[in-house]
This record gives sequence, structure tokens and C-alpha cells, in this order.
Amino acid sequence: MITLSLIVLLGLPCTGANVTKRSILIQKNFELCFQMAQDGNSAAVLASDPVLTEFALQKREAFGKASTEEDALKTVMFSKEDIGLIGDRLAEISSTPALKQLCSNLKKSGKYFIFNELPDGEFLRSAWTQDAGGINKIIDVYALDGKPHSSIDIPDPRFKNLPYYIDALAKVVRPGIRENALALSSKGLFYALTLEVALAYLDANDRYEATDFEPMATGINAKAYAKVRSTKWEKYPYSAILVLGAGPNDEGQALNPKGRVRCAYAAGLYLQGQAPFLILSGGRAHPAMTPYSEAEEMKRYLMEVFGIPEEAIIAEPHARHTTTNVRNAARIMLTTGFPMDKPALMSSTQEQLNSVEKPRFQDRCRMEMLVVPFRLGERLNTRELVFWPLSNATQINPIDPLDP
Repeated sequence: MITLSLIVLLGLPCTGANVTKRSILIQKNFELCFQMAQDGNSAAVLASDPVLTEFALQKREAFGKASTEEDALKTVMFSKEDIGLIGDRLAEISSTPALKQLCSNLKKSGKYFIFNELPDGEFLRSAWTQDAGGINKIIDVYALDGKPHSSIDIPDPRFKNLPYYIDALAKVVRPGIRENALALSSKGLFYALTLEVALAYLDANDRYEATDFEPMATGINAKAYAKVRSTKWEKYPYSAILVLGAGPNDEGQALNPKGRVRCAYAAGLYLQGQAPFLILSGGRAHPAMTPYSEAEEMKRYLMEVFGIPEEAIIAEPHARHTTTNVRNAARIMLTTGFPMDKPALMSSTQEQLNSVEKPRFQDRCRMEMLVVPFRLGERLNTRELVFWPLSNATQINPIDPLDP
């Protein structure tokens, strides 16, 4: 019999640092799947549905019978037909009170912003299709040598092709497959096996970047977030100064000269009273698999060299590209209480801001993140660009599990 509980299987909140990271990964990447597991009313509806239960049984049976790792991986992934079947069923049962409430909660979260105007059935179908595609993407990239979102997101060569992960999972579900599958499906978690395989391969590759410094409200940004609540915004022309990261290109380098120059310029803006906060954006992106977080290193540099108070510094330690520099900053501003009608400043090099101003940058945002999470204002000089954050920044990016 399978003895792991659903909570352990899906990495939902419980004791243990690794489980907590898994929980954060699930919620950041797959909010629908996370909420289905968390919400008891929705789970009860899904658990009693014969279509979803049968789907889970068939998926586990096929997975358990696979003779090779590659066959097991391809079997466990959601096919186009699988995604359509589940989407159709979720749409059919979307009128139940529990699922209507689930839809309401998800729409309020903004995690599926681009679907918010759809009727509940189509909303659930679309959100599920997005989640399923994201889960498949992880397995494709980190288990089957598919193309990652970016070259810096490659699987860790030290942990590549670990057949014992998939073999161990197969051995768990093969004995007593039918009754065990029913037990695992008792909360309607028809996606649990596929998600578990995806998480196993992210774990094997140590790709936990999306969980860095979380929860930030009680850690790296605790003092700054507390200050947001008491800030007199009318005293400043701008709400924040967003400093775009400049990742080191050399192994072992924590903060490169370009990053220092950007920090120094932004420190001057802050000391002139242009804004009450500096938002430092950049994750563990360059070079690939670096242990250094750009935001953390920039924060340390500004505090030690320029004496900027910690409560004036907001670290955004997850962005891996210029697109997500802006989106992630907008998310923080939205969720911590910044005035959304007040402009902010973007500070970087002339070349990077030139790139941000070009129409193709917005095209890239739509292609990679599904939304353009900002509105541009005046270019003040070579190093300063005015912008406004937009509420669509909450939309999940399903193709980048390291910074969704």
C-alpha cells in the first residue's frame, strides 16, 4: 500500500524545509492545482467525480506498467487528449457551489489574469490547460532533454538522467495499483502523479530558484514592507526606483562592475529624495547555476558602501530576465500597498533602457509572460525611465518554472 499522505506527496505545507520549498513551487507555478488540494470543499467535489477518478486510475496503471524510464515519463505526461478530457470535465462541473467559489478565489488572485473575463467553466478549462502545460514543460526539459526557457535554465549536468527517481516512483505505485490509486485520488488530485514526477526532476536538478528568500515578508524584505504601510507618498515624485540587475559573467563573482555602477547611480537618486524605496531586481541567473543572488548582493553593497537603510531596500531575488525584472517589481508593488497611480523610476544602463523602450520588448513580454505588466512614461535621461506597474503582473508564466 502507498503510505505517503497527499500532503507529503504534493509538498503542501507541513514540517521540513524541503517540503516547504515544494509547496512554494507548486503555488507559484500551479495555483489551480495548489488550491484544489488546499480547499476541502472543492476537493470533495473532485473526489466524488467518476471521470476524474477513472482518469487517475488509468494514468497510474499505465505508468506502473511502463518498462523503461523514457516510456514511463512519456506515459505520465499529460497528452493533448488528457488535457482536453480534464478540461471538459472541469467545465461541466464548474457550476457546483464549491467550484464556483474556487473560480472566484482564483480570479481574485490574478494568477490567471488573462482568463478572468471568461465564464467559470471556460476559466477552469483555461487555467487547467495552463497548469498542465507547465507541468509537462518541467518533465520535458528536466527529464527528456527538451529546450528550456533560456540557456541559463538548463538542467544541472551533475544531476542529469537519474533513472532511479522515476524507478522509485514506479515501485511505489505498482503494488496494489488500483486500490492505491484510489487512495491517492481520494481528494480528487487527478494530477498528483504527474506533478510529483515533475517536482522530482526539479529537485534532482536543484532548481529551487523560485523559492529563494521566501517568505520575503518575514525575511529579506520584512523591514521595507513594514515601512511601506507608513510611507507618506506625497513627499516623493516617484514611488520607487527599480534597479535592473546585471548578473556576473564569471564564476565566483558576486557582483560585477556593471552592477556596482547601477547601484551607485540609484543610490544617488534615493539620497536626492526621488523615491522612498529602492527595488533591486535580479536572481541567481548568471552564470548558470551561480550561488549568488543579484538582489541580495546589491542590497549588501548599497548598505555597506552607501549606508542606505535596510528599510528603504526591497530585494526582488527571482528575476532571470529584463522582462521579469519589471514584472516581479510590479507584483511586489501591487501586493505590498504601493500607490498604483504614482509613477516609478526604472534605472539601468542606456543600452538596457533603450531595449525596454522598443516595441519588440513588449512583444517579448507577451510571448514569454502572456502580458505587458507595465506602462512606460517619459525617458528622463540615459539612465532613467518612468513607468507605472499594472495589475496584470500577477499572471503566472507557465513556461518558466524557475521564475513563473
